Amino acid sequence: MFDLILIADWSASSKRDPKTPKADAIWVCADLHGDQTVEYFRTRQAALAFINGWLNRGYRTLLGFDFAMGWPAGFAETLTGEPRALAVWDWLATRITDTDDNRNNRFHVAEEINRAFPGIGPLWGRPATHGHPDLPDRGRARKGHGVPDHRTVEGYTPSAQSALKLFTTGSVGSQALMGCAALSTMRRRHPDLRVWPQETGFVLPTSGNLLVEVYPSLFDPAPHEVKDAGQVIATARALRAAPAAWFTAPGVEAGADRVAREEGWILGVLPPSSCFALPPGTDWTSVDTALETLRAACPAIAGSETVPVGAAAGRVLAEDVIATRSNPPAANAAVDGWAFAHATLRPGPIPIAPGRSAAGQPFSGAVPPGHALRILTGAEIPAGTDTVALQEDALIEGDALRLKAIPKPGANTRRAGEDVRVGTPALAAGTVLRPTDIAFAIAAGHGQVTVRTRLRVGVLSTGDEITAPGSHHGIPDVNRPMLLAMLSAWGMQPVDLGHSPDDGEALTAKLDSADTDAILTSGGASAGDEDHLSRLLRQRGGVHHWRIAIKPGRPLALGHWNGTPLFGLPGNPVAAFTCAALFARPALLQMSGAGWRVPLGLTVPAAFSKRKKAGRSEVLRARMRDGQAEIFRSEGSGLVSGLSWAEGFVMLDDNAAQIDPGTPVRYIPFSELGLS
Repeated sequence: MFDLILIADWSASSKRDPKTPKADAIWVCADLHGDQTVEYFRTRQAALAFINGWLNRGYRTLLGFDFAMGWPAGFAETLTGEPRALAVWDWLATRITDTDDNRNNRFHVAEEINRAFPGIGPLWGRPATHGHPDLPDRGRARKGHGVPDHRTVEGYTPSAQSALKLFTTGSVGSQALMGCAALSTMRRRHPDLRVWPQETGFVLPTSGNLLVEVYPSLFDPAPHEVKDAGQVIATARALRAAPAAWFTAPGVEAGADRVAREEGWILGVLPPSSCFALPPGTDWTSVDTALETLRAACPAIAGSETVPVGAAAGRVLAEDVIATRSNPPAANAAVDGWAFAHATLRPGPIPIAPGRSAAGQPFSGAVPPGHALRILTGAEIPAGTDTVALQEDALIEGDALRLKAIPKPGANTRRAGEDVRVGTPALAAGTVLRPTDIAFAIAAGHGQVTVRTRLRVGVLSTGDEITAPGSHHGIPDVNRPMLLAMLSAWGMQPVDLGHSPDDGEALTAKLDSADTDAILTSGGASAGDEDHLSRLLRQRGGVHHWRIAIKPGRPLALGHWNGTPLFGLPGNPVAAFTCAALFARPALLQMSGAGWRVPLGLTVPAAFSKRKKAGRSEVLRARMRDGQAEIFRSEGSGLVSGLSWAEGFVMLDDNAAQIDPGTPVRYIPFSELGLS
């Protein structure tokens, strides 16, 4: 479709980058008919000159930048009076200054933007050293500005950050301000350069050059010593092979014109109805392929709320925790002993200054040169001192002190901020808070934190044969209580959707009434016409049946119901447990904002013998005893007792294998699956 593909990884740096190529800088890949070159640039002006030079050569060009080219609904109209992203581009171009050495005024312009909105915000984030009163340094300090944090496309994009965030880890807003101002100028220089989809709508023009927003994290980076360079190379390759459907399938039905004009879209983000689709021609699906497809299909969707830090254990951080105080706030003593200024000591006894410094009761004056002061562990280092001698190394002789040995300068002291300094990141967004993280957040000055709302996940059992727990007829409902307990262990908010018989209307009513972020079902999910869940998904939500090459396991049905992701698990309890732990868990955690998490496992010697054929992975119920992995007495997937007996899985990949006692195998304890 295009002769030339240019992909730029942008930067909003305020100084010239070093001569030696580095990460988090500007990299541009030029792909001409499949021949690629990648270049590193120290400044934005140099990179723009390189790109303009290519555009002047007359090739039909697809030009992609990795920053947001639009803003959430309402932003453009409030700022410019027009509901168009390109109006914001032109507004920025008249205000942003960007010198040849990367100096710029983006934070001042951001303040001007915020003053155009009611309340506080919507932009936030600034260096601690900058005084910008109209630019909050934390997202939770904003209120009443009337703009959502995210664009529509970011709801379908794993780990996408908000364009309203200007500073600290993962921020992309500064790049958008600087980049869109530059692109406004570029469009005036190159009138044949059209912006997709802001100008074109969700269609692929048949001629001319096209400017698009890209997200390199959608693609595995190509081999390169600098990841950023590998990402632009991989993105250019992916767009070289991109189908026309990428330009015409925005992922939204209602309001697509408004989304295109005002918010924009990321090229390569597909509609949710297709997000679970496997590559064409796929029959049996490998475990790795299944996981990668889920990873791309299940972006973070959980909202955020502010809670007391003491109540935040197990919650997922919605934004970075930045230290508001240094820890320790002042230099202090690491031991009980005597404080003095090392350079002022003279041979012989050391006079003792009156008073002492204790934790919470600092010494109020300054210690005279050549004197020592009594100091206790945790106490502030008094003025006029810099070193502490151990109590046991000192002898008191009247009003003087004699040291057995004089320690090195600065000995037995803790520097102010040696744990964390004010203004520096303490905990990253996406962290699942442990008790130790709670302690760190408090030490960094926080009494409350902004966390993701708990993901509401419904669990529904289906089938006429299913009976309530405790019943002695039919098949007891093992799966629903088990899955609800698993969700609770993963920090989700489990929602019991009950049981539905094999009746289409009853099942429809159950699913329609589910007010959840995701749904897990068990039973009725295979591809047969009599499986009501599968049939209803085909009619109402779209469904993909994955024949995962794994034992135990049957087809895993994935689809949407009223826009809610639905995971159709096997009805067999062992298979349902296995598929939920290995496939649903990482997807749900990513939807919760915790990022994509799969267990690493341990390599341990086997305590069993087994011959395995090639073709599919096998998951064996196992536990560790005497440093070796032993497996359950039977691999029968109907033996629920094996789940209770097991403390983990032995994972065998899809290669043929002969396992004998002592053979190294991969063991995943249930604790690594969030199930201790």
